[in-house]
Amino acid sequence: MTKRIKLSIIVSLILMIILFTSQSLLIIDLMGHIEQIGYFGYAVIFSLFPIIGTFLYEHIRKNRAILIENIYSKKLDDVLNSQANNVLFYDGNVTEGAKVLTKEVSETINADRCSIWLFDKERTSITCQQLYIKDENTWYQDIVLYKKDYKEYFFSLLLNPVIIANDAENHKATSCFKESYLKPLGIKSMLDVPITYRGETIGVICIESFTKRDWREIEIKFAQLLSSLYSFAYSVKENTVVSKNIKDIESFVDHSVLVSKADKFGKITYVNKKFEDVSGWSLKETLGKDHNIVNSGFHSKEYWKKMYDTTIKKRKIWNDVVTNKNKNGELYWVDSYIKAEFDPTTDELIGFMSIRYDVTELIKQSQEIEKKNTYLEHAAKILRHDMHSGINTYIPRGISSLERRITKEDIGRLKLESPLKLLKDGLLHAQKVYKGVYEFTNLVKKDVVLNKTECDLKQILEYYLTTTSYKSQVIIDDLLVANVNEPLFCTAIDNLIRNGLKYNDSSTKYVHIYIENGKLVIQDNGRGLTQEEFDILSKPYARKKDQKESGSGLGLNICIAILQEHGFSISCNKNELGTKLTIDLK
Repeated sequence: MTKRIKLSIIVSLILMIILFTSQSLLIIDLMGHIEQIGYFGYAVIFSLFPIIGTFLYEHIRKNRAILIENIYSKKLDDVLNSQANNVLFYDGNVTEGAKVLTKEVSETINADRCSIWLFDKERTSITCQQLYIKDENTWYQDIVLYKKDYKEYFFSLLLNPVIIANDAENHKATSCFKESYLKPLGIKSMLDVPITYRGETIGVICIESFTKRDWREIEIKFAQLLSSLYSFAYSVKENTVVSKNIKDIESFVDHSVLVSKADKFGKITYVNKKFEDVSGWSLKETLGKDHNIVNSGFHSKEYWKKMYDTTIKKRKIWNDVVTNKNKNGELYWVDSYIKAEFDPTTDELIGFMSIRYDVTELIKQSQEIEKKNTYLEHAAKILRHDMHSGINTYIPRGISSLERRITKEDIGRLKLESPLKLLKDGLLHAQKVYKGVYEFTNLVKKDVVLNKTECDLKQILEYYLTTTSYKSQVIIDDLLVANVNEPLFCTAIDNLIRNGLKYNDSSTKYVHIYIENGKLVIQDNGRGLTQEEFDILSKPYARKKDQKESGSGLGLNICIAILQEHGFSISCNKNELGTKLTIDLK
């Protein structure tokens, strides 16, 4: 009821009371009839016309306001209906959907700015996804507000997400923006409504006005309903991501593993494309059949009985490498995982699920390696036997027999001192090499244990180098006593020495072997090698692109293998002198 109507009612009542009182006094003869009383009555009656007019005016004004409100309400409803059918929301296109939504809100309720903000996972910041400014007809993104800077606002969002700030500068939740945001931009009123997803507030829709306004209930509800539409679009987007991930996983599984399903009787109900590709049997050909179509006959009945016991009785996943046969009769191997499925209500067996990895190439490679290892072991036996006979029996006997048959005079006259020395040194060197070959080929055997003895490292290295042409270029300090396989250890160190001399451009090439902090160090004055280069060259057949020296690229790899058999580790450093190799003997 307006003030005008209230005043009209009060005046009307006063006049009516006066008229009623005067007429009552006339009736009971307490007051004589005078002409003014009649005029007063007419005056009262005429005074009611403006009062009635006021009532009519207020009634018409109220109806007009209701009509305007209804028109406004219908306008908002129309927008809601149009947005409810917006395909962007159903497609989960939140980026474009947010643009449409923010513009619709601004134009429909005559707001100057509308934006959508989303929390980060820790809820320590909130990022603007879309900010629409009506005057510019432009959107902005990626503005970030931090909780540490606007604690009151963040606290309000979490406590009561609907913020109705008619006077934004003085509202408890938004006053913290006064100096940094509201005044510079000229924002007077704000309305924030929550965006929820799975029962949690994930962000807000923020509506801002450059003029002070009292946000109407219908506008608040309108913003909340549009917020629900955005929440729906967000959920569609999230579900789309989940669905895509599931499809990606299914595609990955379909291309990487063999999948099959069977009913409780073992009859196939499904096989995937990988199963078809590897087995040669199509889905149509396998339906209703059991897995005997790929049974190679390699495994016994007891083998499969164990599988059924594991999956059905023990209700565990059974795993083993199975030999199968494809449609063309060729064998293939699969690393199989089989699981029985049970009805969750009746607990009855309903079928089987199988996932298999095709390991055919690995099995074939393993078989090939095993075959080559057999050849290698056999060749090693022959090599060790024949070399032993020649180096340790026939050649030493031949040299002894020759020396018995010729005199010193014959040696001097025929100048045989040098040839005989070469023969003896060559035999000694060959015997040393043979010991290394014998020990190395011995490693071909399965479960072999490296033969090691306590050795003075300086002594065995100096003895090994006695017959080499580069012994004078090797400086050996006093070393440790260590538990090593003498021939193999010396072979490995000799390889490192030769590398230090070979890849060396110095006019005075040398290799220095010494002990540092309990570790064996091999230092050369060559080109130098970093750890990264050392790791690359340690691989089989690896060589530098610009390497001018000849070589197979196997020596360093074999050397490291020997040290690893001993349980030793080696590291490499490039320093001013060249390469420093450090072998940890522990």
